[in-house]
Amino acid sequence: MRIFERVQPLTIKGAEVYRDFTSRGKSELYTSDRVLDKPVSNAITVDLSGYTIYPGLINAHDHLELNHYPRTKFREVYNNAHEWGEDVSKRLNDSPFKELRAYPLWDRLFIGGLKNLLCGATTVAHHNPPHKELFRTDFPVRVLQKYGWTHSLHFSTDDEVRASYQQTPPDVPWFIHLAEGTDEIAAGEYQRLKELGCVGKNTVIVHGVGIVREDIEDAVNLPIRGLILCPTTNQFLLQKITDTNLWGEIIDWGSKPGMAVGSDSRLTADGDLLDESRKFLWMPSLLSISAYVLGIQQDRGHLQTNAYADWIAIKKHEYSLTEFALRNIKRADLALVVRGGVPQIGDPDVMAQFPHIKTVSAILDSVPKAINADLARQIRKCKLQEPGLILL
Repeated sequence: MRIFERVQPLTIKGAEVYRDFTSRGKSELYTSDRVLDKPVSNAITVDLSGYTIYPGLINAHDHLELNHYPRTKFREVYNNAHEWGEDVSKRLNDSPFKELRAYPLWDRLFIGGLKNLLCGATTVAHHNPPHKELFRTDFPVRVLQKYGWTHSLHFSTDDEVRASYQQTPPDVPWFIHLAEGTDEIAAGEYQRLKELGCVGKNTVIVHGVGIVREDIEDAVNLPIRGLILCPTTNQFLLQKITDTNLWGEIIDWGSKPGMAVGSDSRLTADGDLLDESRKFLWMPSLLSISAYVLGIQQDRGHLQTNAYADWIAIKKHEYSLTEFALRNIKRADLALVVRGGVPQIGDPDVMAQFPHIKTVSAILDSVPKAINADLARQIRKCKLQEPGLILL
């Protein structure tokens, strides 16, 4: 499935279109694989009156190859995620981890990509090695390509952390799990990272639950590039989430450093990016800021001319503003998910308006859907099953 080749141009009319996650207005949307500034003569016109369109969502943190694992912990509450990591590491050769680790890498990555596509997250930051499979044209979502990363101060040596940071260009985001805990160790990690010379303008902190106020002020004054929130993971493991109110006292929302939201993986999180939204209220503007944090703001997080034609549609209702709509929906509520101008999955009556797309009937979380036949072929070939999805 090469979705960027010979993409049929579209003219979408009748819908309420959010060009970003805060600016709306009735307007037509013109696309090929990217957003066009005007219609083209061979475009198919689709009437989506009664629907609201948003840019494709951005998942700022996921471990894509871990989404076929069950949600796992061995204590009711951890003081630090390092303890959880050690608990899991000791059991990697036990069931079910041994069997689940044996699946081919492509299948494991594919399920992570599919999880994100089904919830409308068309771009994902993968916090692990940049496996070449992630950048195949038939991978379900776009995966951030330019990034540096290390796991954490616990599972990486000081030399590994320094080397990773120093090898990352200063204009490219560098990610690290930091202060993912409520104990003194977590509270001291920011200063440890700073002593290693790895706190800079491209540093992106993932979690940050245990960072103290003085260190937040230091990070803001620098400023670091961003903070990524993973609330359902933090609640599950630590029974505490990042104090955004404390961060908000120090920075203005929308300023640097940017804040973004990630869904982590199903190994610890509640599900997908929409689950993060429903259970922990976060500002829709973070979806646009996510593009800045990841360094992809030129062509994602909005539907301005030349952006990727990645978008989602939901049925318009009384509260169509983003802050209401995206806080109250599940993945099965999405009427349409489009990547690169090509509809991938949607309600059967909506997908039927795209006559050039062959579809396969499916059930997603007990809701009838139609799936792009090319995507359906990939799903059937995958040795792993996506929970809640049945192809008919």
